[in-house]
Amino acid sequence: MVDVKRLSPASQEDLRRRVVAAVESGRTQAEVAETFGVGLRSVSR
Repeated sequence: MVDVKRLSPASQEDLRRRVVAAVESGRTQAEVAETFGVGLRSVSR
């Protein structure tokens, strides 16, 4: 799992945008969490 807090602010924002785009494209939150190596709770927020 990625420790997002260790990423630079720009990298955090990039990851956030990619996660949101993946969910908006129809992928499930669980799939997105697995793909990006983040927690399901983070994706749902």
